[in-house]
Amino acid sequence: MGSIGKIIAQRTGIDNLISILADKLSGTEMNSLLLEVFSRRAQQQTAPELLKQYEQNRFVQPAETDLIHLLEKSLQTLKCLSQHHFLPLQVSPLSQLGTCSVVATVDQDKVVSALRNCEVLSDATNALAMYISSQKKKRKFNDASSHIKYCTTQRHVRSQPFQIKGFSPHFTIGCLVSSGTDTGNYAFEKKAIAEHFAALQDVLTTVFNTDAVRFRLQQRAGYPDTFVPAILEYLHSQLPEMEVTRDENPGSNNYYKGLQFKAVITLQQRDFEIADGGLVTWTQQLLNNKKERFFISGFGLELLNKLEEGLL
Repeated sequence: MGSIGKIIAQRTGIDNLISILADKLSGTEMNSLLLEVFSRRAQQQTAPELLKQYEQNRFVQPAETDLIHLLEKSLQTLKCLSQHHFLPLQVSPLSQLGTCSVVATVDQDKVVSALRNCEVLSDATNALAMYISSQKKKRKFNDASSHIKYCTTQRHVRSQPFQIKGFSPHFTIGCLVSSGTDTGNYAFEKKAIAEHFAALQDVLTTVFNTDAVRFRLQQRAGYPDTFVPAILEYLHSQLPEMEVTRDENPGSNNYYKGLQFKAVITLQQRDFEIADGGLVTWTQQLLNNKKERFFISGFGLELLNKLEEGLL
């Protein structure tokens, strides 16, 4: 039992209260209980107390960035990505409870958990993996092995604090995902990575007027040692004008499988790691199918917006 559990046990006199709530109640019973608890707590609030709590709550403050500029850039981003055949999709601001922590290596404490078996959206790529998996399960796609591509620009909320200028608990990110199945010779992986890199370079250089994008490949566990060299060779042949290199000292990361990438730009004479992504096993886990493949990319759309506004 953690420290908060011990404090609650001392105040209530019930040693196993957390276990009772977590293990003994059904989802419906737990939701009804919490709804009643929060309803009573809200009724106890006064207007001045509400304002005081608002001023102290970092999650509810407005963003610094120019909203019209951000929306314009978001629209231009979606239009650019759609030209690369990534279908824009507006995902919900809520996702299923456990969307990130169950299939990825994200601690649930970094996500804002909510009522009604939901959590506040913290990563749209996870939400898109859930949507695609559900559609595949319902056989909504004509061909189970088809190459499926979606994109979105979405506001994210994450609970971990960042003491870095320009970073806030909620922010807008541009996301791309590709879903398919293993057909041998890394065919899906090669196609997905090349398409993501081409789309990212286009949106960064045309929408945000950055210099050329430099991509770094980082090998991760889960694929043979020949995988990254094969991808690098393919990208050099298909995108010869693009700068793609292998990171020989990538450090450790168990979030991605086989390959992770970083995209670096130079803007206002400063270098930024503006995009990140790689292969993940989320659709494999959700559909219980080892043949499933899923490639994700995300880039700091709002960060770019703030750079253009001189806020960083």
